[in-house]
Amino acid sequence: MNRGLKQLLPTSRRLLNSRSNAIVSCAVRSARVSRFEQQRLFTQSVIRPISFKGIFGGKPANEEKKLILEQDNLFHVLSKSPLPEMRDRAAIINKYGVCPVCDTHHTEQEHKKKPVYDCPDCGYPTHCNEEHYHQGKEAHKETCAILREINEDDHDLRSGRPMREFEFPTAQGFDEAVNMANWDVLFYTRSFPSMDSDRSMRHVSKLLTYPLTIASVLHQASPYKYGEQVTAEGMRSIAALRTILYPHNQVTNDASSQIRTDTINVYLVGARAEATLPSHIWLQLAYLFPATPFHVHFIGPDALAPNQEPHTKSVNERLSFTYDNAMYHDYHEKIAKFDPFTDLFFMFSPGIGHEGARNSWKPSIEKALETKCPIFITGYDEADMKNDIEAVEQDYQGEFDWVMKPSVNEFRSLKRDVNMLDLRQSIFANYGIWAIRGKRYDVTHDPESNE
Repeated sequence: MNRGLKQLLPTSRRLLNSRSNAIVSCAVRSARVSRFEQQRLFTQSVIRPISFKGIFGGKPANEEKKLILEQDNLFHVLSKSPLPEMRDRAAIINKYGVCPVCDTHHTEQEHKKKPVYDCPDCGYPTHCNEEHYHQGKEAHKETCAILREINEDDHDLRSGRPMREFEFPTAQGFDEAVNMANWDVLFYTRSFPSMDSDRSMRHVSKLLTYPLTIASVLHQASPYKYGEQVTAEGMRSIAALRTILYPHNQVTNDASSQIRTDTINVYLVGARAEATLPSHIWLQLAYLFPATPFHVHFIGPDALAPNQEPHTKSVNERLSFTYDNAMYHDYHEKIAKFDPFTDLFFMFSPGIGHEGARNSWKPSIEKALETKCPIFITGYDEADMKNDIEAVEQDYQGEFDWVMKPSVNEFRSLKRDVNMLDLRQSIFANYGIWAIRGKRYDVTHDPESNE
């Protein structure tokens, strides 16, 4: 099932050519955007991948692939890399990045020079000149090893070697038990190819973090337990969904005779990179629940390419997709009815609490809370989660119940993404997870009120 893996982070020449194109790729929906907002949106476009297109594709599966780099030749200075995508990345950093020494010692933007000097240890352009490199070398040690790991990982993805780790298992047998304690246990119990290195683990987790983060909260072998991460209200919501996911009225253990249940609708609000994953990645979600069909709704301005129209497609009888570039509060009106037994929401690193985005999120979150269905939200680090949680607590005080306390996501990406505007910042996609639900008001009878 190796589909010609090419790249994990977007390094399009369009980003290199103009800053405005980079901002457009982040789906700026206003004709007038402040300079601060442009900077924030462009930063998100670089540190949070908008698209996984280009990861799979390229040469036909039956065409022999040429080995470009040997496994002992994965480290290259980006600006001198044999791979054009990596040279493009260096050029983007040269154009939009900042020298950390200049950034520390100067407040005026005109005095902050661009990083054009390549660190010989990590291969990234990190400082404006050799003098500043040596001046800031001690501070750079904190990120140098991280950047070298990213450098070698991304060269490996483009090396042309057979990517055996991407030969994912297909449908599981009905008598096979899956344990979702963490990546290692899941890979073993689901019969994934043997992960011979941490690098292979990072590659695979980068792609599967989206479908398996969803599966991890729904599965009966979930790593999140009642009384620890899951609240009493949360257990009610998850138990309702599991009544559909695990029907008890099975005729036989034969998949062909299995009685189909209601469809589980997963609404991915503000969908970005997850909307560009190929269907065989999302099938890993469906395989974990062989009795239940899934309908995944990718909703948001970045859910479709600019030239595409909203549409629905089916992969098979158990998995279908809807893509719509409407804002969620507009898409909400198209759904006749929501059911807490079959519907749930996911927001992958939405940035609810970020300045400039907070108000634009309000109509959509209000509509999602009205459904009383669980809303699961991820963040790329503790600060990102804290920022979003504070915004939700302030803006919707008294209007929601906690479903799941903020927790480290067992199925976060193990591969770091780096902010090409500031190489000192790196994240793990879907690092943490928490969940809420629109408040359910219990009706009580007070006998004294009749007097």
